Amino acid sequence: MGTSLAITASIVALSAVAFFLSAAVLRRFLRQRQLYHLYWGVGLFLVFVTLAQEAALYGGFWSQLLIRSYLVLVALLVGVLSLGSAELSLPRVWKKVWFGYIAVACLALGVIGAFCSVSPSIVVTGVVSGVPSPPVLVASSLVTIPGAALLILSSLYGALREKRYHLLYITFGTVIISASGALYLVAFPVSLYYAEFLGIALLFLGFVKIPGIRLRTAHAATS
Repeated sequence: MGTSLAITASIVALSAVAFFLSAAVLRRFLRQRQLYHLYWGVGLFLVFVTLAQEAALYGGFWSQLLIRSYLVLVALLVGVLSLGSAELSLPRVWKKVWFGYIAVACLALGVIGAFCSVSPSIVVTGVVSGVPSPPVLVASSLVTIPGAALLILSSLYGALREKRYHLLYITFGTVIISASGALYLVAFPVSLYYAEFLGIALLFLGFVKIPGIRLRTAHAATS
């Protein structure tokens, strides 16, 4: 019972944090009209949605619509977050290529996810820890692996080449979230949510500090 209460409290707390951080980034977009804030804010909102779905699954609610949409959105959010990094860091030509790739990959994932049934065995003691069907797994990987790679590589480039070391928050946050699923396998399910909490907080620090540092750098260069 203690572990169950800890997991429930962790999901609720993490959902609230994700919603707050999403609102903060989207508010930054409304003030500064930088598209990367829009993509990052939407991505964090999708994190909130998937956490709400995890809470429903942990509470024993099951439906094909719920689990299918979860498997699609949990991959889609990585693609959307990567659009923010592409908008910020890629040259115009490569940016168009990346946006086109993510659009096609996410569309394929959505179509495959809508028609592939999911076994209830994918949920173990209320936590999604099983492997989906091969078509969903492959389609999801075509979004999440390149998306996570772009998030990591673009932030490392900005930190090492442009001396914007705060971008390392995005690197660490992406790595932690990408690896957090493995923590369920060590018989400590609540650690999954602790890791997600830390990863989302690090991503947020990377997202919101970018414009402030860039503006201060531009101001210093002109003064």
